[in-house]
Amino acid sequence: MFALMRRAPARRPLVVVATPAEVLANADVGLLGAAERQRSASLHDPADRAAYVAAHLLVRRCAAALSGRPVADLAVHQWCADCGTAGHGRPSIAGSPDVHISWGHSRGAVVAAASWHPVGVDVETFPPDGSVVGRFPGLAPAEQWQLRSVPDPSLLALRHWVRKECLVKAGVAPLDQVDRIDLSRVVERHHRAGRSVSRYRGLRLVDWRDPTRRALVAVAGAGVPAVRSSTELATAHRKGQCGVE
Repeated sequence: MFALMRRAPARRPLVVVATPAEVLANADVGLLGAAERQRSASLHDPADRAAYVAAHLLVRRCAAALSGRPVADLAVHQWCADCGTAGHGRPSIAGSPDVHISWGHSRGAVVAAASWHPVGVDVETFPPDGSVVGRFPGLAPAEQWQLRSVPDPSLLALRHWVRKECLVKAGVAPLDQVDRIDLSRVVERHHRAGRSVSRYRGLRLVDWRDPTRRALVAVAGAGVPAVRSSTELATAHRKGQCGVE
């Protein structure tokens, strides 16, 4: 992997959405650390295992594109401040405390991000028929009331949940207090490519539907994200370019 040209730090997070197959087609699973390999081995379902591995490899590519460091030099660590153990919790790149990373994975889709500022990403795939079913925890009272007045309450509930997951990962609130995040009154505007953009506590909150991967994706960060495909990111690596402009 070629080193990338360093540029002035960009505010926008670099975000890549892909299927596990897209990531694993040209991936070296040997890049995973011992804790990651142990965790992936504990996942008995092949689809869950593939999504986990793909997300952890994809986030390395994002961090490499952002920082200019070779992918092979990047070690991903996770540390839980609540229980004081490694292997889960907030992720980081060893030796690069200024590079913030995040990932999310669902069956059939993964998302990863790297940024010079705190960032959180999440993804949820839709069932084959495109419907959204089930109940989603962590809704604020005003959000629960809001669901009663929209045509597709289950889809809105999923949007709230995916965006809240991003805010938790970006450090806005712990997961057990996610119901205190109220997105019912955020002001949204439409961005290019059909993305919805809003603000929450100084962060840009962006979400959109990815029809290719039948998924709902959300990002919380310092700016509107630079969204790239895995192919575009690989091309940028080959040309020695940074993934964020």
